Amino acid sequence: MSSKDSERVYRRLESTQSIKNSQAMYYFQSKNPYIYDEGKKIAWVTSGAPVEFLIAMDIIPLYPEQYGAIAGAAKDSTRLCQVAENHGYNTDLCAYARTSFGSIFAPDPPTPMHEIDGTGGLARPDMLIAGNNICGTVLKWYQDLSRFFKIPLFLFDTPPLTGNRLPKYYLDYVTVQLQKYVEFLEIQMERKVDEDEMIETMQNSLQAIDLWTQILELCKNKPSPLNCADRFLLMAPVVAQRGTTETVSVYEEVLSEVKQRVDAGLGAITVPEKYRLLFDNIPIWFNLYEFFNSFAAKGVVFPVDTYTQAWSQQGRIIESGDLIRDAAIMYSNIYLNKTLQHKIDLISNLATDYECDGILYHSMRSCKRYSLGQPITRREVTEKTGKPGIIVEGDMCDNRNFSEEQAWTRIEALLELIG
Repeated sequence: MSSKDSERVYRRLESTQSIKNSQAMYYFQSKNPYIYDEGKKIAWVTSGAPVEFLIAMDIIPLYPEQYGAIAGAAKDSTRLCQVAENHGYNTDLCAYARTSFGSIFAPDPPTPMHEIDGTGGLARPDMLIAGNNICGTVLKWYQDLSRFFKIPLFLFDTPPLTGNRLPKYYLDYVTVQLQKYVEFLEIQMERKVDEDEMIETMQNSLQAIDLWTQILELCKNKPSPLNCADRFLLMAPVVAQRGTTETVSVYEEVLSEVKQRVDAGLGAITVPEKYRLLFDNIPIWFNLYEFFNSFAAKGVVFPVDTYTQAWSQQGRIIESGDLIRDAAIMYSNIYLNKTLQHKIDLISNLATDYECDGILYHSMRSCKRYSLGQPITRREVTEKTGKPGIIVEGDMCDNRNFSEEQAWTRIEALLELIG
């Protein structure tokens, strides 16, 4: 199906432009030389690392994973992956990582970031922050970056959780990790963290997470005011800029518009909502709107997905009142840091709460941690909820790992089953 605007069957969210403007300014400022006169530094950081501490210390966080998504959406990630492969990186490595290395080894012609802020790739980092609560690949990925740039690396270690509660010894360990993290940042910036700044940043973060959670929960309505593709683009600030007032402002704007849609009975798609599906895993960035538009044309909407849900609810689980300990609780309870049973329970609950008719599991060669156990998950969720599911093989960035024809053969079978 063509992706021309006139042929799209989803409604544009006007406040998406505010998100785009915010992100453009965010990346532009990271390249602005005047920032360095103010003493700010750049940190490349993984999506599961505690960004609030960086923002409170006037360190600009940049995300190679987010850059990979941008490169994927610009349909340039495969080229960058091939550049990395020519430098010895295996095709089985995460496409985000290969895209990152490719953008470093081949900065010309300008990488997709040029389309956003006119400056090319990510600004050169002064330090690296890696958290393993979402991924194991980041350990070697960021070690290689550290060697390449000859800059310091901090690893924020959060062992996998085996139960629903945090044992005291576990929480103590992660709390110590965060204390060391603060010490590391103070050494890099040659000053102490301002406690008032830290409190304000954490409050902004919790408010942004709460607004984001409210936005997602409005999709329980019928028709759903947002589709998967909308949420995947709207999530950028809650990932990268949780602790800023700008993120709070743009999410207040988004929430207001989504509420207006609900009040007016307007859905995310312009055709009647026929089926509701849950999407599991990272999206296919290089085919994002084309993919979901094809569903929308058939009256299929995705009111919920596991990916954007990963940045919701954290603010509702903290309990100690101590900033460091609260952060330890938040960053230990990351979706991918928990057991397969937790994943089964979460998908079952989401599929039920959002009244989904079925589940589409995106199995990715790139992200083994996210895709691990999907056949078991599909079986268990279906037994628990009665909702059928299919597994579609693909990738978030590397289009060599996705067969649209094969995917739609399975998708059509699912739609026939639930129809």
